[in-house]
Amino acid sequence: MTEAWPRPAVHRSVFAKLVAVMLAMALGLTGLVAAFFIFFVNPIVGAPIDRMLGDYVRRIAREAPDRQEAQRITGRLALQIRYEGPDGSWTTDPSLPTIAQMMEPSHIHVVPAWGHSRYLVAAPNGGHYLFAWDFGRRARTAHDRLLLLLLGTMIAVFLTAHLILSRALRPLRVLHDGVQRLSTGDLDVVLPNPSRDEFGVLTDAFNHMAARVKEMMKARDQLLVDVSHELRSPLTRLKVALALLPDSAKKAQAESDSAEMEAMITELLEFERLRDPRALRTARVDVVALLHECAAAYQEGPPGVRVAAPGALAVDLDALGLRTVLRNLLDNAVKYALPDSRPIELSARREPGLLIVAVRDDGPGIPAGDLPHLFEPFFRVDRSRSRKTGGYGLGLSICKRIVEAHGGRLEASNNEGRGACFVMSFPV
Repeated sequence: MTEAWPRPAVHRSVFAKLVAVMLAMALGLTGLVAAFFIFFVNPIVGAPIDRMLGDYVRRIAREAPDRQEAQRITGRLALQIRYEGPDGSWTTDPSLPTIAQMMEPSHIHVVPAWGHSRYLVAAPNGGHYLFAWDFGRRARTAHDRLLLLLLGTMIAVFLTAHLILSRALRPLRVLHDGVQRLSTGDLDVVLPNPSRDEFGVLTDAFNHMAARVKEMMKARDQLLVDVSHELRSPLTRLKVALALLPDSAKKAQAESDSAEMEAMITELLEFERLRDPRALRTARVDVVALLHECAAAYQEGPPGVRVAAPGALAVDLDALGLRTVLRNLLDNAVKYALPDSRPIELSARREPGLLIVAVRDDGPGIPAGDLPHLFEPFFRVDRSRSRKTGGYGLGLSICKRIVEAHGGRLEASNNEGRGACFVMSFPV
């Protein structure tokens, strides 16, 4: 199974950083507006308004308005008035304190505050007027509405910028998907490029790079095929010449070397042939019977092979190809087995839409750094390339090519304890 390309952490994401900057700017601007009203507008404007209102209410008191006139003033200016004196007692707002309460020590020293001012003024006839102006509630309402409007505007700007950024960074996500596909071996990847900005230039460069990589890989594969074909003729002549020589140790060594070279050429040509899925010859195959057949060839020597599978699993496969894969994997498992290794396990099971075949050994396992390169042509875990510890590095590549020609996947991993596990999944 193809591993998902690692995504950057949120704190390292360019998109997240841009969103955080926008959010910080929105909150900062909202705080700046609120602070401007709290620390500048209110103190600077409030004091003159209080003095102006004080002068105004003293002038009203000198005119000695009655209750009817006071109600007109209240309706026009939202200025609440209470009167107590020789002409009686009345108020435009029952919630106002009485004149006697305002004379108490707790009220005498109250200084009119911005937005909630009370003024006790003597009337010409010996009575008193109490004026109350609750401008603070109105100011707070106006401030709240302004802040709500500002917040709404900020949210709208934030969402709009989020949408614009998301669309602007979409080519980057497309490029990310293309890199992921290219890293898994999909050389036919071509990314759409609707934009002509910096991301568009980067996408064009990626498409050009992918095309060049595809050309180089094709040229490399064609070179291997051509060289392999060309080597067959001189190799055949060499074998004929060796056959005419008298028997000797040097002749036997030369024949062994020529056989190795012929096997390598055969593997190279087979590797290239399997590039085309039409090279498979599929038929109805009992996979469990095939597993037992392959396991029987390794029962005489250690560590042995054990088959874990149900009674029968009949699927459409290339029997010769699956047999080649199993023998390659079993050969490697036997070759790297330890003296105390448990028997190799061959297993098969059916899952929804898949046939799963696994080869699990109890050997030393595969170095973690070699796992990503294990199926590359000519790659070997043993860098010495000794014939005692491996072939030419084509066996696992051919296995992977056979499984992929079936439309399946071949994956390698290490067991939790020790040993390695190769899992094949075939669509059925």
